[in-house]
Amino acid sequence: MSAAPDVLLVAATQVGRELADRLGAGRCAHEADPYEALTAMSGRHWPAVVIAADQDDFAALCRASRRLQRDSRLLGLCSPAGEPAVRELLGGDGGGGGGPLDDYLIWPPTREELRDLRDIAAATAPPAGAAIEPPHPGSVLAGLLEAACSVPSLEEAVARAVGELLGARVVWADVAEAPAGARLLLAAAPAPRVLVATGSAAVPVGEAGETLRAVRACLPALLAAARRTEDLHRLATTDHLTGAANRRYFYRATDDILRRAGHKQLRATLLLYDIDDFKRYNDTYGHAAGDEILRDTAALMRRTCRSHDLVARIGGDEFAVLFWDDERPRLPDSHPPEAASALADRFRKAVQTHVFPSLGPEARGTLTISGGLANFPRDGQTCVELLRRADLALREAKTSGKNAIYLVGSGLRCGPETPTAPQ
Repeated sequence: MSAAPDVLLVAATQVGRELADRLGAGRCAHEADPYEALTAMSGRHWPAVVIAADQDDFAALCRASRRLQRDSRLLGLCSPAGEPAVRELLGGDGGGGGGPLDDYLIWPPTREELRDLRDIAAATAPPAGAAIEPPHPGSVLAGLLEAACSVPSLEEAVARAVGELLGARVVWADVAEAPAGARLLLAAAPAPRVLVATGSAAVPVGEAGETLRAVRACLPALLAAARRTEDLHRLATTDHLTGAANRRYFYRATDDILRRAGHKQLRATLLLYDIDDFKRYNDTYGHAAGDEILRDTAALMRRTCRSHDLVARIGGDEFAVLFWDDERPRLPDSHPPEAASALADRFRKAVQTHVFPSLGPEARGTLTISGGLANFPRDGQTCVELLRRADLALREAKTSGKNAIYLVGSGLRCGPETPTAPQ
């Protein structure tokens, strides 16, 4: 029977496979997903771990890997341009101070570097039967701090850590909805949330009890850190005036969604729209009224579309919406573009009938929008490509008399009448 791999690669699929091939069959295990890699590290000792610097949260992933693999040789993998950032993480001394990395490789590595990596992995292999020690309270808390990027992710990490300590199933619940007879473990303030064990759980003793007490004592500070991170993320991704996503976040999030949609063979439709004659409203009623129009139209769109659709202010009075299905259509003859056009037309009608108090006599029935729809993957593979195509359809809607939404390349028009396709 062949020996277990002694090098764990945490890298994008193409890079990981190529490096695994160069190291030789049977020497490497490759994980493209960092969470799957951490799971692999929690289950056994790896003589060498190589982490690509293009991973999200690279520094945090390296620190977490060092805690799980105290005696491993931990190496970064980067391009020449990424070398300065990786070099800052050097100093790996088993967790006793300094950075988590022992060394790094520049991609593509030379034959000599590959040979050295093989030698390192062989030299640092532990004696047969060596096992990872139970987690120390400090390492558990450090892991929870890294998970404190949002309240849901922190709660998930706390539940997982406490469940492993007790060997029991634990869940978070609102205090009024906690299962009858469940054992209270932790409480999260100010929200009335509690962590409970739903089955028979051992009474924590020794290090397990010490860890649970440490988590209980630090939970308020961890929750405060998670909420601060959420606030910072909101500031970085949200348009300050309308509360919709901002332009930069929309571009990045849309490309992520499109990659997922392409992988799962799903469809998505992008709507680009603006407010007809917005400058006239600004000039006539003032910028405060203009700001109210922008806020109200963004709120109307969020109420019109589905919770997972993405609404963003691109700039000025221009907005973009990504309508997408988060699962494969159930019926083979379903038509996502038409479904998106129906949502877009519902929004157009909602704007036209909405009361804008600051517009005085024109409060109802005068403000309209025009838009263009572009369909993935037919009209484009990226956010930029879809926006470019949707902008062409938006121009068609403007030249046709406004108060209309066009689907690029199809002739489909949503306007004051029912949606039609020119004969």
